[in-house]
Amino acid sequence: MPTPKVLPTAPTELLETEDQLRRVIQTLIEMGIMVHDFQGTGESREGLTDRVSLMTRQLDELAVESNRLKEEFPIDVVQYIENGRNPDVYTREFVELAAKQNQYINGKMKAMAEFREILGDAIKEAYPDLEDAIANVKRRTTPQNLDNNQPTA
Repeated sequence: MPTPKVLPTAPTELLETEDQLRRVIQTLIEMGIMVHDFQGTGESREGLTDRVSLMTRQLDELAVESNRLKEEFPIDVVQYIENGRNPDVYTREFVELAAKQNQYINGKMKAMAEFREILGDAIKEAYPDLEDAIANVKRRTTPQNLDNNQPTA
């Protein structure tokens, strides 16, 4: 799914958002440790409450910041990342698929070009008076990038 063209966000805005994400991740790690070591005391309860409040504020700030960003990402890539996969793998697979489809289409084009030549030759042999018309059709239906690859009869 193609992504619409968008003007890139200023690098400082991206860096600010990246810093905010790092802070959110750090707070999540700290909360995980606090929950794991939770003793049930008033002090640990208060510390955990503070971290949850901090997390809420950080997520609010991140939501506000995200509305200012203009970058858009294909939903396929986002889903790929959400499934725990590396987006570089997605890119590599996408390029490989495009190359495979390109080879397939090129093969079909070459096969059709060969068929056009064989059919044209057979029609010329059966109906010699159509030679000019056949040459005209061949000239109009020969793609420029395949000219060098065409077999010569």
